[in-house]
Amino acid sequence: MGRIYEALQVEEDFIKAMERKEFRLYYQPKLDLVSGKIIGVEALVRWEHPEKGLLPPLEFIPFAENSGLIIPLGEWILRTACLQIKEWQESGYVHMLMSVNLSAPQLYQPEFADKVQQILTETKLTPKFLNFEITEGVMLDAFQAPKVIRELKGLGVQISLDDFGTGFNSFHYLQELPIDTIKIDQSFVQNCYTDLNDGTIVKSIIEMAHQLQMNIVAEGIYSADQLIFLQQNHCNIGQGYLFSKPLPPDELMKQIDNIEQIVIQKGIPQEVSHQKLYKEMIERTRQDLRDTVRLQQGVIFKFKKIDGKFIHTLSDGKLLYRMGISLEHVIGKELKDIIPFADAVKKERYYQRAWNGEQNITFDGEFNGIAYLTSLTPIRRGGVVTEVIGSTIDITEQKQLTASLRLRESQYRIITENTQDLIRVIDTNYRLEYASPSHELILGYPPEAYEGHLIFEMMHPDDHQRVENIYANAIQSKAPIETEIRLKHVNGYWIDFELKATPVLDESNEVKQIVIVARDISERKKTERFIRKSEKLSIVGQLATSVAHEIRNPLTTIKGFVQLLQKEIDKPIYLNTMLAEIKKLEETVSEFLSFDNTRAPSLVETNLTSLFQQVLLIVKPQLNMNNIEIIYETQSNLPSIHCDQAQIKQVFIRILQNAIEAMPDGGTIKVQILSKGMDHITIRFIDQGIGISEERMKRIGEPFYSTKEKGTGLGLLITHKIVEEHGGRIDINSVLNQGTTVDVMLPVNI
Repeated sequence: MGRIYEALQVEEDFIKAMERKEFRLYYQPKLDLVSGKIIGVEALVRWEHPEKGLLPPLEFIPFAENSGLIIPLGEWILRTACLQIKEWQESGYVHMLMSVNLSAPQLYQPEFADKVQQILTETKLTPKFLNFEITEGVMLDAFQAPKVIRELKGLGVQISLDDFGTGFNSFHYLQELPIDTIKIDQSFVQNCYTDLNDGTIVKSIIEMAHQLQMNIVAEGIYSADQLIFLQQNHCNIGQGYLFSKPLPPDELMKQIDNIEQIVIQKGIPQEVSHQKLYKEMIERTRQDLRDTVRLQQGVIFKFKKIDGKFIHTLSDGKLLYRMGISLEHVIGKELKDIIPFADAVKKERYYQRAWNGEQNITFDGEFNGIAYLTSLTPIRRGGVVTEVIGSTIDITEQKQLTASLRLRESQYRIITENTQDLIRVIDTNYRLEYASPSHELILGYPPEAYEGHLIFEMMHPDDHQRVENIYANAIQSKAPIETEIRLKHVNGYWIDFELKATPVLDESNEVKQIVIVARDISERKKTERFIRKSEKLSIVGQLATSVAHEIRNPLTTIKGFVQLLQKEIDKPIYLNTMLAEIKKLEETVSEFLSFDNTRAPSLVETNLTSLFQQVLLIVKPQLNMNNIEIIYETQSNLPSIHCDQAQIKQVFIRILQNAIEAMPDGGTIKVQILSKGMDHITIRFIDQGIGISEERMKRIGEPFYSTKEKGTGLGLLITHKIVEEHGGRIDINSVLNQGTTVDVMLPVNI
């Protein structure tokens, strides 16, 4: 019962002490053991008890840790220490470091690193001037403790491992944690100059810290003998009663000058200390160089020419061992002792060139499956080459990548040079960087005509703004787009293309280029137009037949009466005119009624050459009257087709009549009968007529639209209908004032 009451009383006193601000921070200086200057202090808490006087940490810190009151006390210590060091820095002690001890409960409290960052921000202290001292006893949780320590290190503060050498896992922590400083426990320092074992341990810890490039602090220095021993063994920093006990901040400031004289007065002379320091630095630099050579990824080596032989005097590096070679295989050996004889002979030529003084010698090779690149540099002394230094790097991955890139480049070249699509690459300013060879095949212009030019230069003017807006959206959205455009052929006409444009992103995820693949869809467009016209043709056929039947009967009656009147009148000029007009009406009605011909074509095996000869006999008088010559070309061994001869002759006659009417000044009509593979025969009619404008071409084949002044447009519709019923197709291409080409494509087998 008495112990419980005592514990409760201590807790009550502790809480009141915090409220009354009875805790104080004392500071023990840390000195540079070469210059003697104070480089930092360790903050140590004291309780100024109103009855018991000044209490050391051992009398209340264990209770604070067990009760959890160390959390608010630790926060007060940290904030007070940061404010104090900031005040000293503003007074001129700009490089002083503040060390604060951390206990396990502090380290394991939630979001401790965030709390530290908050205090650093509040006190405006630069993180590098705060050092946390952590003992092995804090490392109770093998996962959480290292995690928090790494978070603290991430803030920029420093970490010291306190009481080093007294625990079981000290070396493990050095390997796993971001430690800046090692503090040698005072139990080893106390007898370091009298006890051989303690002295050896202290020396080993100091040497190890230097090799790990860490600071080393010896705590608990009480005598000049300890100081001198530590100086002789190149300990960086010292702390102990020899210099000063922990002092209040004001008292410490008063004693600084006296404290900083102690190392000079009681330690080894500064000249000797500096010499030892320089000697240690030189040796450390040499060791660093050896370690660097050994640990670098490639190989560094040297050789000399001894008795006419190139002998290696140095060689080390990770690549050497990955090649399966050890130092013993290289040092004191020639090339032929290391690599195959044939390779050695070739490489010795490069060795000789470097020995002759030639700079920047490089060569490559392969050994044990590793591709390598070696460079050689001659070293001169007194103007004479005395040795050559070389470096070798692994280029296996680079060589494999280069080979892969070459293979891909070859594959892409095959694709781009043989594709029937247009492949283009443009920059974000719409300027062409690349045009595939297919441009010349499809558009007639070589790729060089496009590269370096804006992409809109050979695009149809009506497409320009629309496509520019689409490309701008692709750049902004970084997403592929699809659209249709028209590009100009070298012969002046426009070709329809369907394109897909894909943005190419750089390392910053910004659009660097746009890759465009465009496909010629002219044939598809023609087919679509043909289908639309066929649909119209069907509707017109039904309408025309109905209208023609309604007109024909009264027209026949009128014609009969006019003929009777003609016999009764002496000068029937008006009646003759009426009969002529009636005849024209009959012709139009006959065209309408041709749509009523619903019978399927009467198909017979036909030789097109013979059929066309019959057509020529029919149109020959018209050709002669209009001063037009027919040039007729046909392939030999043309296959026969199955067709309705009367209907196909009608098609040919209509096309030739249109060509004749388009050539009022005479000229030449070329007719070619060509075999298109095994499936189709093409009959091509090429005239030298007035041609058809682009706008009119769009309407060719529409019902009641004609390029003739008095035409109905039905003749071309009927022609299309006949060819369609034979399973064929008609294509018309025309350039104004240059002529028209009509292709009639008929299948060989139906």
